[in-house]
Amino acid sequence: MRNFILSPAGVVVLALLIAVAGGAYTISKNKPQILPIVCTADAMQCPDGSYVGRTGPNCEFVCPGSTPNTTPPSGGGSGGILPYNSGILGTVTIGPTCPVMREPADPNCADKPYSTVVVAFRANDPVHPFAITQSDATGAFEFSLPPGDYVVGAGESNLPRCAQTPAAVGPSGYTEVVVWCDTGIR
Repeated sequence: MRNFILSPAGVVVLALLIAVAGGAYTISKNKPQILPIVCTADAMQCPDGSYVGRTGPNCEFVCPGSTPNTTPPSGGGSGGILPYNSGILGTVTIGPTCPVMREPADPNCADKPYSTVVVAFRANDPVHPFAITQSDATGAFEFSLPPGDYVVGAGESNLPRCAQTPAAVGPSGYTEVVVWCDTGIR
């Protein structure tokens, strides 16, 4: 077996290589990573009537001549998304309202209007809400939406359970839907 002996110049070169490698490693570990910023594609109406999308490193809404606003839009044609000449008009109803079905039907047990959260999803993306609004005391709601196929849902995660109602929106006019919610009363 042969012994390997470094000359003094070889020791210096080896020490320099180790120092350079250690410094490069330290710099690469402490260097901040720059990741791309991706903002959601929603819009907000500014006080001057113009519309802006989210922008910047914090995905803020910035209206001309104002400070950033990070509040998400409310949707449904009430200033949160662009006004279209098409959309969905609807009513949310809830029933049954009495524990026993009666013959003849009791008018006091008829389905009632329901004020709750209403959400419109694109039919091909049932996970991400496209627009959100609130039905009023009469159960009525409205979404201003671009043409396309949608699914309208309502209510919270527990009872009452509301049906997912499909709706096709054309290039002009509003599609009417009724979203029925089940109270769970039997």
